Amino acid sequence: MNISAAPLSFSEATSADIAELVKQHAPVIRFDDKEPFLPSALGYTLYDQDGVSVSSAQKIKLNGAALAIEYAIWWDWDIQHLYELEHIWVYLSEVGEVVRVEGSAHGCAGELSTWNGQVPMEEGRVTLYSEPGKHAFAASSEALRSNFAITTICCGERAGSGTILVQDMFAAELADLKPYDHHVARKYMESKAFKPSYHFDQIFDLRSVEMMPWEELKASIPSRVRAVLKELRSEAKGVKAVFLDSGDTLIDESSQIFVEGELVLSAEPIPGGDKLVDWLKERGYMVALVADGLVESFENVHKAMDFWHKFDARSISEAVGCHKPDPRMFLEAVKLLGLEEQDYAGCVMVGNNLERDVAGANRLGMKSVWINWTPRYPKEPANQDEVPDYTIGLPHQLLDVLEDIDAKA
Repeated sequence: MNISAAPLSFSEATSADIAELVKQHAPVIRFDDKEPFLPSALGYTLYDQDGVSVSSAQKIKLNGAALAIEYAIWWDWDIQHLYELEHIWVYLSEVGEVVRVEGSAHGCAGELSTWNGQVPMEEGRVTLYSEPGKHAFAASSEALRSNFAITTICCGERAGSGTILVQDMFAAELADLKPYDHHVARKYMESKAFKPSYHFDQIFDLRSVEMMPWEELKASIPSRVRAVLKELRSEAKGVKAVFLDSGDTLIDESSQIFVEGELVLSAEPIPGGDKLVDWLKERGYMVALVADGLVESFENVHKAMDFWHKFDARSISEAVGCHKPDPRMFLEAVKLLGLEEQDYAGCVMVGNNLERDVAGANRLGMKSVWINWTPRYPKEPANQDEVPDYTIGLPHQLLDVLEDIDAKA
């Protein structure tokens, strides 16, 4: 049977008939000329009665139409996060004519029509406009211009700010994502930041993407996300993470106030020590605390300086059960961040102690940075393992070191 001639009978149609109907009415999308991200797959569902979308929270109301085709459109990327699923609903009459179109926008959805109330079509095809970077749908470019200011910010300075968006329906399959996954995703989106032109001459035909029933697309999404992350990981160069000691690296050990034996109640920073984590995060680095001592000691001191919560991971000797230079201290941070053995060369350990910090990092093939600030520990390497890759005198000098490592990658 020809389903396009009688959509009410779609329950009798073959899967090939349904696929043909979906392809026939697949919309055309106009993208900003500078848009870097285009759709890569499409999942479809047909409705011949009112109900709730199987792939969104949208309520399907035919309102006199005979059939609704739901196009769940998958992008690997929004400019602010990995994972993007937007929707278009095309409503057909009993004779297969398009009578209404709805589209999604920022978690909501509604009917889309031209200024005179007509279905937005060009050359016989439903044609919609996609918001730059964010991909919300509209019937005209003018409708998207009302969000010009915020969209421009999202596509520029806020690019990548959402890292990986994990929807509830995929939470179980993607529950093991690590900080480094979010890190590489954010860095990639930052590299794609752009200023929208608001000229929508980049025309994309949804017939050109892979089409499949929604359940098939849904089943593939976790593996699609993982494939993207695997590629980004393999391409990442330079500094992967910065490991920081605390004593005489961030805080002045001589200023520590102890209670109950080893527990540190408070301390003062070395010059710039209280700002270093912020400086590193502002430049997009992952930061881990790798330090010997009691967990509560670091909480007391670092919370008072407002950077305890800014670490992406913490490897503290009390919790790990050993002290530096034991490799387990460094490998715990590697594990918590989601790094792998091939990433060791991109890990940079910064500390005040040649025996513990420098030698421990060097033996694992990590970069070592010795901060020569304290008078409390030896200043001459006892062996080759204790020779640092870099030496600095104050925390802010680490930023130049990291730039050098990145430049040489």
